[in-house]
Amino acid sequence: MTRVKFELPADDLNRATAFYREVFGWSAQQLPFEYVLVDTDGDPVDPADSDGGISPRTEFVQGPVLIIEVPSIDEVARKVAQAGGTLLNAKERVGDFGFSQYVKDSEGSVLCLWESLQG
Repeated sequence: MTRVKFELPADDLNRATAFYREVFGWSAQQLPFEYVLVDTDGDPVDPADSDGGISPRTEFVQGPVLIIEVPSIDEVARKVAQAGGTLLNAKERVGDFGFSQYVKDSEGSVLCLWESLQG
């Protein structure tokens, strides 16, 4: 079973965070690097169980991206390639939280695979 979250790109993390707080009442937590975790219910953010995040706009993250939590990025990345998708970057460690890797599906949509270090 997989869990799906979201990632929103921003040119200015503070401005974007303020926007989503003011407009939708989302709660947010700045991480020790350039990333803001968000919860859409307004409750305090639980880093192990957030709904998504706001990230700096990057080469891969130009529009909203679905984050799909998987047990093993290596295993799923192989399946992506075999099914006609594209691997956009290598698997990267994200602090003490887990690993991520960006891929494109067979139709060109960008997805982020997420493997959590927290059980």
